[in-house]
Amino acid sequence: QFLDGQFRNGLEGSDQGFEWRNLLKTEARFDRFSLSAEFADMRTYLTDEGSPLDSFFANPLDILQANVSFPIKDVFREGDSGFVKVGRFTMDQGSRRFVARNRFRNTINSFAGVHAGLESGGTTIEMFYTRPTTRLVEGDWIDNEPRPDKQSSDFFWGAYVTTALGSQGDSLQFYFLGADERRDRPANQRFDVLNPGVRLFRSPAAGRWHYDAEAVYQFGDAPALDASGPLRDHKARYYHLSFGYSFQASWQPRLSFVYHYGSGDKDPLDNESNELDHLFGVPRPDFGPTGSFRAFQRVNTSSPGLMLNLQPATNVDAYIRWQRPSLAAPAQGWRITRYRHEGGLGEDHLGDQLETRVRWHLFSGKLTIDSGYVYIAPGAYMDRVQKGDSHYFYAQTILRL
Repeated sequence: QFLDGQFRNGLEGSDQGFEWRNLLKTEARFDRFSLSAEFADMRTYLTDEGSPLDSFFANPLDILQANVSFPIKDVFREGDSGFVKVGRFTMDQGSRRFVARNRFRNTINSFAGVHAGLESGGTTIEMFYTRPTTRLVEGDWIDNEPRPDKQSSDFFWGAYVTTALGSQGDSLQFYFLGADERRDRPANQRFDVLNPGVRLFRSPAAGRWHYDAEAVYQFGDAPALDASGPLRDHKARYYHLSFGYSFQASWQPRLSFVYHYGSGDKDPLDNESNELDHLFGVPRPDFGPTGSFRAFQRVNTSSPGLMLNLQPATNVDAYIRWQRPSLAAPAQGWRITRYRHEGGLGEDHLGDQLETRVRWHLFSGKLTIDSGYVYIAPGAYMDRVQKGDSHYFYAQTILRL
């Protein structure tokens, strides 16, 4: 990956990186249970002291999963099926905006605890109670020196209920998430929130309209502003709306309108926190590449856009996406770039982002070649902080044995 035109505060010029991820998964299935283990070696190369490295880039020699799973059936009616899983595991939930197994990012979220699921008569229920895994290295992230990961003292739990509506492919989803974080800090530095959410969606299909509407309210306690202050009230929101049409034509074009809103802190110095925390979700499907890029997320953002998906061949897919992100709360600043301006700069438009991606799947899906390009034209906010155009390019191969 290569970034030309660094947009982060305090960094100039370009950045580059080569990321390497090896996964080995083994399973043993028996009549009444199954055992699963997944080992991961995730490293970063060609970076330098100016690269914004953290636990998203490297996690050498990790036990990503190690669990035992018990199948269950006929719980409420004949034909019900489900599972109970105990140990360390990864998971995708719902839209993957708040709970997900990372695909593009080099390192992968994992959890230790209990995960259960049940499918009954068109309704699926999933529940989990976990402690997230803390990724560690020996020394600096750039050194790629292994160190055993550990379970954090935090708690993360939740439940998702998804049910089919009629015969047109519509689905309704309710979920409730809880996060009790920073438990190893003083009592007034804890982050303890609840997250009720609802989602109504229809997946794309040729010759049909599709849509995805999601809303989340996040509330609880946020860390104090200083070491002696009280906990702050936390009230944050997230909305997503997308809809479009899949044409019955060559290349299977699918055109969609997309809008994201994630609240920001309206006044960083008051006793109320409004900055959305997207917990263990992934920004890649909605906002573009992470890694060295990672320009926009669903935190403090108001972003309309258009997206065109194409499939030139049965084993090739591509898209072009335009977005126009602005700050939802200008007083907070552009968090991901480390620009935080108490009181704001009088501007909220960050820029215009144009993104392309092409994937080529070969040998029955055993090999995927994936490449993409992103261009950011600076808006009024970037002009004020004296940042210009940004260009990002990546290419990756995925080999499945």
